[in-house]
Amino acid sequence: MIKLSQLNRENLSKKIVEGAVLIHGNNTVYRNNDVAFDFRQNSNFHYLTSWPEPFAHAVIIINNKKPELYLFVQDRNIEMETWDGKRFGPDGAKKYFGVADAFVYEDFETIAPKLLSGIENIYCDYSSNNFEKFDKKVIDLASSYDQRGSSFGKAIINSLSPILSELRLIKNSDEITYLKNACDITVEGHKVAMQFTKKNMFEYQIEAEMEKTFYDLGAERLGYPSIVASGDNSCILHYSTNRDKVANDGLILIDAGAEYNMYSSDVTRTFPINGKFSSPQKDIYEEVLKAQLLGINNVNTSNTMSGIHELTVASISQSLVDLGLVPMGVDETISMMHYFEFFMHGTGHWLGLDVHDAGSTEEKNKPRKLKPGMVTTVEPGIYIRPNKPEIEFKLLERDPKEIRERRKQLGMEKATILENEELKDAKSIKHKIPKDLLGIGIRIEDDIVCTEEDPINLTSGAPKTIEDIEAICN
Repeated sequence: MIKLSQLNRENLSKKIVEGAVLIHGNNTVYRNNDVAFDFRQNSNFHYLTSWPEPFAHAVIIINNKKPELYLFVQDRNIEMETWDGKRFGPDGAKKYFGVADAFVYEDFETIAPKLLSGIENIYCDYSSNNFEKFDKKVIDLASSYDQRGSSFGKAIINSLSPILSELRLIKNSDEITYLKNACDITVEGHKVAMQFTKKNMFEYQIEAEMEKTFYDLGAERLGYPSIVASGDNSCILHYSTNRDKVANDGLILIDAGAEYNMYSSDVTRTFPINGKFSSPQKDIYEEVLKAQLLGINNVNTSNTMSGIHELTVASISQSLVDLGLVPMGVDETISMMHYFEFFMHGTGHWLGLDVHDAGSTEEKNKPRKLKPGMVTTVEPGIYIRPNKPEIEFKLLERDPKEIRERRKQLGMEKATILENEELKDAKSIKHKIPKDLLGIGIRIEDDIVCTEEDPINLTSGAPKTIEDIEAICN
């Protein structure tokens, strides 16, 4: 990991050439009183330093494309280490982490300005609270001023996030190896869940057995809270209560991923609790699987994430027509976004240090072409909500790109209120949903590496054909 962060600093330096970087680690967060949440390092800080402890700052000085790392870390303290565990301290940082020098955390505001003295291009995340709390002060102290006062320092402050996002978007062979390990662990956990699940269990019992497998096989932590959604809960996209008892004739949707060496997997499988798909369940499952395989096969350098989504939307829309879930044809189902009643999320997202990883799906305001080393999920679904036995479909053409952009800018809550306002006066048609399909929610998700040739499915070992799922469940 130390060598990887050194390589990452070198790649960053090729982009910056001359200047300095300020970046900060995560701190301990307390749940209550003196009980802390499990610590996880900030992903960008880890990417550039590999430093595993809380309360740390880093300054990277770049001269002629060559980086020097300076760390500010917690000092050794035998009494505190008795309570919280051993610390590396500045000496450990110098011995093990490839730094030019290391100092105690409390000396950041004193020493950092000296390191930054005379440097005019400084890169930091000025949208973060750390900019106001730390960066602004040390930059002011480091910069020379003219007679107009301290707010007019000569340092040029640049945004670090766009550069790091671009670098993190392409994974090298070491990162792919870490992701593969995370995926291999996750696959085994999902297989255990399929074998373990029986009627009258609680969702949390299945979750516990699966997550035990993750940890037994070397996962450091979960990539995100596990979703173990049985029956009607499978139609709730971010369900994580995991407290219901499973019904014998229902499905269970599990969306869960292990984290290994800070890299996360993200896998979803849906399977029958009694080990056998009913005919309606099978009908929906086959359509989702068809769309997912289409998406996976199109993870290539001639395609974009939005292009893949359009393909899966078209496939799902055809399926909705064939299943009698929508009132009109495929063209209308797409143009009026009727599919959105049943498939209301994207087809995939970047994967890496974060489960929704850094990097934009656009480049210069256009859809970004996939490149070798990019890793994405492919995860279409169909969710037939039990509380909507009849749906009023609005007869109004809509633009999904505008909707996504507005939701990103305003947040889901405010954006959906506006959407409902726009739709309320539009003509509509009511459509009854086939009763035997109500309450079926199915998502299938794999983690895919783009290459110059065929895509690599890192999670292909998790059963997903109807035959393979029924075989492992029985």
